[in-house]
Amino acid sequence: MPSLACGSVFFCVSCQMGLEEVKRRKAMPCVMMRKAKKTLPKGVRKINTTVPTVLKDKGWEQKFDQHRVFVEWENLVDADFASHARPLKVVKNVLWLEVENSAWMQQFQFQKMVLLDSLNKFLKISHFSDIKFVLGDFSPKDKQTKEPKISFIRPPEDEVAAFTNQVSSIADERVRESLIRLWYLSRACQLEDSDNPR
Repeated sequence: MPSLACGSVFFCVSCQMGLEEVKRRKAMPCVMMRKAKKTLPKGVRKINTTVPTVLKDKGWEQKFDQHRVFVEWENLVDADFASHARPLKVVKNVLWLEVENSAWMQQFQFQKMVLLDSLNKFLKISHFSDIKFVLGDFSPKDKQTKEPKISFIRPPEDEVAAFTNQVSSIADERVRESLIRLWYLSRACQLEDSDNPR
């Protein structure tokens, strides 16, 4: 039978002649032609059997198990938790979480034991002994901050006159004019998506 590596996937059960050989000889295909199993060359194994073996041989099984948390993070914790904290690293069976700010860090500290139990139930062959929180440059990947659009809306003349009258008692003209300009700009410049004008 010709080597299957040459592309022949059919062979005759009785004479072991491959389909390519049949075509080359211009012979009639045998009734007993069967589809051949594709075999890998000697010494070659499939990746789905190789990776687990390498992990076991190198002693990386537990580390691999612990690092699955990084991939499954959003499925393991609720959306609120996932939006304000994410896994940073694993050091000596301690999971380090990067947290958005100190207020969330305090909140997560209260939920630490529940989270630790939940994560350890998810792990198959390893466990976390502790969870540590650290403040970080936390910016959610999927949220992009947009520059706010500011619109300029002139305040009504009666409000301008009323404020000018209020500050008229300030003796220093530069201070008075600066205060009027500051008030005017704070009233005139508003965010476009703002529902409540100032």
